[in-house]
Amino acid sequence: MRLHHARMLVLSTLVLIGCPSEFGKDGRIAKAVHKDVQENLVIVRCSEEWKRKVCDGHPRNERECLKCGG
Repeated sequence: MRLHHARMLVLSTLVLIGCPSEFGKDGRIAKAVHKDVQENLVIVRCSEEWKRKVCDGHPRNERECLKCGG
């Protein structure tokens, strides 16, 4: 029984030591989430002239129009 408790103590210690590197403020998961948010929440401010050119022009530039919120 003592051996089982010792193994559980060692395993618990190893898991708790590894958590900050994964879930902490500067952990890998936090960095991955931050990177995803930065890639997906790009706010581009376009002038009205440029927005009209890419959204109403012929041919319509879908990618640029979506970037400008159109």
